[in-house]
Amino acid sequence: MREPFPQRDIEFRVQRSGEKNGRVWAFVLAYVTNRAIQDRLDNVVGPDRWQNEFREGPGGGVVCGISILTANGWITKWDGAENTQIESVKGGLSDSMKRAAVHWGIGRYLYKLEGTFAEIVDGKGEHRDKTKDGTWYSWNAPALPAWALPKGDKKPRLDETEGDTHEGTEKPLGEPDIDADYTDPFTVKRKEGIELLKSAFDREILTKEQASGLKGQIKESKSAAALDAIIANLSRQVGTKLPEEDIY
Repeated sequence: MREPFPQRDIEFRVQRSGEKNGRVWAFVLAYVTNRAIQDRLDNVVGPDRWQNEFREGPGGGVVCGISILTANGWITKWDGAENTQIESVKGGLSDSMKRAAVHWGIGRYLYKLEGTFAEIVDGKGEHRDKTKDGTWYSWNAPALPAWALPKGDKKPRLDETEGDTHEGTEKPLGEPDIDADYTDPFTVKRKEGIELLKSAFDREILTKEQASGLKGQIKESKSAAALDAIIANLSRQVGTKLPEEDIY
């Protein structure tokens, strides 16, 4: 039930975005898709041994209960969510089920990611959003670190299917190995990113979990553009520790 999902089953949503020194940034969080949760329950528990139930939440929104038939009978775990701005009712139903699933351990590992920066791209990207000031931008989802993927899942994103590629060396998540060195076609960029990461971690701009997540992205990225985006964001944070509302 707790096993990681492949990248195709993970969706990212922009939590905060803005513009600094003429460059747009977007901080995103990862979620398991609702369809993947249903498939996981079908495959692990059995389609006739689980069920969900929705109720109106206190003060609005929706609460979802996921029930699983055990040797001791049905056990239900609940959580809720507010209705979303887009497709409000459908969004509330979906989000409440995702949160209820976490109580069963489904997708709970994603909380270790804390959050990360999207790759801002020129032209057409995987997603399109706008900042609070109304600036539209295109962005691609960041690649997940190796520890957050099933063993052997190496499927690249669409923007990583062309050009140079590099197979990173996997390492289990533990203390952030921010002094790591790399010998690959992106050596200079990776070293620069690691040095900035070390500086941000030492100055307590990043938590251990954030440093570990970014380290995985630097190590696993096969895109020069993605590395440039990470380096630009780290440079901005290390150069000036921003006020709380603009830290991302």
